[in-house]
Amino acid sequence: MEEPETPAYRRIVALLRSEGVAHEEFAHGHVHSSEDAASVRGTRIEEAAKALVLETGSGRLVQCIVAGHRRADLRKLKALLGERNVSLAHPAKVLAATGCPIGSVPPFGNLCEPPIPVYADAELLTRDHVVFSAGSHYRSVRMRAQDWARLSGATVADIGKER
Repeated sequence: MEEPETPAYRRIVALLRSEGVAHEEFAHGHVHSSEDAASVRGTRIEEAAKALVLETGSGRLVQCIVAGHRRADLRKLKALLGERNVSLAHPAKVLAATGCPIGSVPPFGNLCEPPIPVYADAELLTRDHVVFSAGSHYRSVRMRAQDWARLSGATVADIGKER
């Protein structure tokens, strides 16, 4: 059974259409990992824009976007953010802030209320396209990486590492 469109999915698609941005929309079976998603979508894991919501020691939420085959480097993020502590946000806090359960959070923290700052690993933008969960475990979007970076307002930095 296909899951209905979520508010996050509708916001993303509305933004892309209003900006005239070329993109592909996918409806598919439930996915939770980057590997599952790449397989179901028929895309490469290197194109996956994995969106993590992190909480800083001072209580700020930030979004970190890394390619599906990489990990966030918390040491680099701490230095970039000027924080002593950075960790994954609790799933309940992620849901409250984004309206999405973990594993389905799209890389558009700027569309949340209030907006969540977006930080993208520079390695992700070496790809022509990115593909990501669009507010659902059952829906994804693929678009040009440069269009995504512009529309998400991402700060691009070296914040990833190999798995």
